[in-house]
Amino acid sequence: MEYPSASEARGYRPGYNVQMATAGSELGGARTIVGIRVTNVGSDMGSVTPMLEQIKERTGALPKVLLADANHAKHDCIRACAALGVEALISVPSRSAKAGPNAENDPAVSAWRERMQTDEAKRTFRARASLCELSNAHLKHHHGVAQVLIRGLENVTAVALLAGLAANLIQHAAKLLT
Repeated sequence: MEYPSASEARGYRPGYNVQMATAGSELGGARTIVGIRVTNVGSDMGSVTPMLEQIKERTGALPKVLLADANHAKHDCIRACAALGVEALISVPSRSAKAGPNAENDPAVSAWRERMQTDEAKRTFRARASLCELSNAHLKHHHGVAQVLIRGLENVTAVALLAGLAANLIQHAAKLLT
């Protein structure tokens, strides 16, 4: 019996990046997934602006504050947040010190960096773990989005949206049933 070589045995394994926007209180209670975006790009860089557009389209309003980790800290997105009146609380990546020639002269980027140094921003940012990461973990482990058995952005988006809908129904079930 002949076996394929290692290079022949490798196949095409597409990867998808499911990004979510979650609304809720840092004090606890129900968390609502208000945006789901699926890409085949391995990085979250540049995803804030499209997510804000989706949140506005789905809910009719923009958030007052946006919490995101350093992987989302693209200067264009920070400028877009400032232009839309959204307070961006996005971790400043360590590499951001070498961010580029015009970063120091950009008022929105400078304001973001200064804001992230304040105690209030640090306190508010701590809520990100319970708001965002918990919903992300639930989608992966309870709603089957860690690995999907289908291909194609449209199909994976459909699975992610259905999982988000299921998560929202579970979060709000008690209130819906009363």
